[in-house]
Amino acid sequence: MTKTGTAVGLAVVRVLITAMAIVLGGWISLQFTYLPDRSSLVWLPAGIALGITYWWGYSVGLTGTALGIAYLVGDAWDKWDLALLSSIPCMMQAASAVALLRAFRIQPSLSRWTNVLGFVLISALSAIISPLLNVLLRVQYGIVPETSWQLSVFHRWMGDTLGHLVMGSLLLVWWNNWRMHKREYALLSGLTLLSIASVWLAFYIARVGLVPGPSMLIALPAMVIATFALQQRGVTAMLFVTVLALADEVARWKVAQPLTLSEFMVGWLFLLVSFATFMTVSDPLTRQREYARRLEQLQQETERAYQQVRAILENAPNVAMQMYDTEGRVLLWNRASEQFYGVSAAEAIGKTLDQLIFSPEQQQEFMQTLREVVRTGQPAPLHEWRLRAPDGKEQFVLSAIFPVQFEGEVRVVCADIDVTKQRALQQRLFYAEKMESIGRLAGGIAHDFNNLLTAILGFAEVAQSRLPHDHPAQRDLMRIIEASERAANLVRQLLGYARKQLTHPRPTALNETITALLSLLNHTINPNIRIRTQLTDDDTTVLIDPAQLEQVIMNLAINARDAMLPKGAGVLTIATMRTYIEPDQLPPHH
Repeated sequence: MTKTGTAVGLAVVRVLITAMAIVLGGWISLQFTYLPDRSSLVWLPAGIALGITYWWGYSVGLTGTALGIAYLVGDAWDKWDLALLSSIPCMMQAASAVALLRAFRIQPSLSRWTNVLGFVLISALSAIISPLLNVLLRVQYGIVPETSWQLSVFHRWMGDTLGHLVMGSLLLVWWNNWRMHKREYALLSGLTLLSIASVWLAFYIARVGLVPGPSMLIALPAMVIATFALQQRGVTAMLFVTVLALADEVARWKVAQPLTLSEFMVGWLFLLVSFATFMTVSDPLTRQREYARRLEQLQQETERAYQQVRAILENAPNVAMQMYDTEGRVLLWNRASEQFYGVSAAEAIGKTLDQLIFSPEQQQEFMQTLREVVRTGQPAPLHEWRLRAPDGKEQFVLSAIFPVQFEGEVRVVCADIDVTKQRALQQRLFYAEKMESIGRLAGGIAHDFNNLLTAILGFAEVAQSRLPHDHPAQRDLMRIIEASERAANLVRQLLGYARKQLTHPRPTALNETITALLSLLNHTINPNIRIRTQLTDDDTTVLIDPAQLEQVIMNLAINARDAMLPKGAGVLTIATMRTYIEPDQLPPHH
């Protein structure tokens, strides 16, 4: 089926529903007829036509209204030409009422008293169209006497007006606003039963002769409760239920005792005044309910936002977040704070920082900063705190302190980050710059010292060449030359460090290097300190710069000598051995 076919089918169904609703409403309304021309003081079809035309549109609403009215008139008077003609004023009335509602922007919820007033005026104004034209038609057909047509018009106007107010308001208010909580549906069901029972009781009291006629005041409690509990929906629903209950009771009452015009008028006025009064009272109640609902929504949104912010603060990685009151007591202590300071949130809440991590001096400084932040409402400058970490190591923390408004009071939030590693890097950078300066100085000294060594080596070699080979001084000169060469190697290392030159590692026998250095060590070390070697027979070849290896051995020997000098004597043992070291046995940072 095409979309057009579906739309047409839906429109036909809606037209039939409208027609049946008009017929059913007419049947109920005929229970309130008083004049011989069957004029009703509560004409529900007028309200049905208004409500359905407003929501389903003119084509559906007016077509269904025409079919329903034509059936009612034709069935009542057996004059089908009159039936067709009677439907035209009814369509005109419904169309004009809807047009006026839209023109004056009357909200269908009728939640404001201005909307209620506008709806009452439009209902009364448009309700004159159908009664006037249809009564004139009935005069022409001899149904209404020419002498009483004014009374008939007045009665029909009263019926159409009340039909607009009862049935029209019900459809306008409930059409897109029928969803409620289960407890509200239960309350509405209970009020429906109460309203029906109240109408029955009113007629029963009159029937047994306790009062002259039915008193509609008995139906007021149900309407009052509905007004305060359900506002516009409650008022329109209770009026409709009251009309249905009245229709049933009036039909039975008229069989036993005809109602007088005054009794009909009292009932009509009761419904009119009840609608106007309770719908007007519903306005402030609706405003209060909307305000309460918005307030609840704001509270829920605020609570959600608070929980989100709290979750962010609680789970902020590597940022220790705390919140303090104006007295410095902890209100919030997130997980990062627990990790930073080794204090759980349960232990921290309600305490001051001098009870947790601060010294008295630090607490005093912190409180001064906190009071200044509270006074000015401005964040404090970044501050670095020197603390003791949970593992006992020194810890540096950089803090940002700023104020926030929470629950109408000033709170202070502190965000901390651990800058211990950054401080260590700064110290290393400072040390590196310092060593660079020392290197430049050492380079200058080494350059001058190298010139001196060159002269010493030169003179020693000249002296060696001038003396016979078997001269006793040849051995001393050789030692001078060897020591000078080692000193030259040391100078080259200093120059290499100063110039940041690369080392030149090569396979070097560790045992041979130690043996070659023994003669120099014996002359360098105190004579009272004996040097003993325990060299392994295994291969001790390593990949290293020979000059650096000699320097390491000399430094170790000199350090050992200095340690033994207070005792005046000792034994320095130099030993070598082969071993294998696992990776996890290596010292850190190697």
